Amino acid sequence: MPKTLKIIYCRPCGYIDKALDLARDVLSYFQDIEVVLSQGEKGIFDVYLNQKLLFSRYEEKRFPDNQEILKKISEETGLNSRI
Repeated sequence: MPKTLKIIYCRPCGYIDKALDLARDVLSYFQDIEVVLSQGEKGIFDVYLNQKLLFSRYEEKRFPDNQEILKKISEETGLNSRI
């Protein structure tokens, strides 16, 4: 089954650089994961793996550390990364 990581980021807030940085790390560390970026608003920065919420800026009151997301992906998928 294909694995898809979706990053929804607030475009008006300027979060695109954070989303691109996370996408680059995921694509560098995992071969079998597709990354989708989706524009949002109102301060959103959510990360989903196959429609399961891995991280929400609203819930955590902070941005994710990329290593934190890479570890969660590895735990959820059983895929090994270079972390």
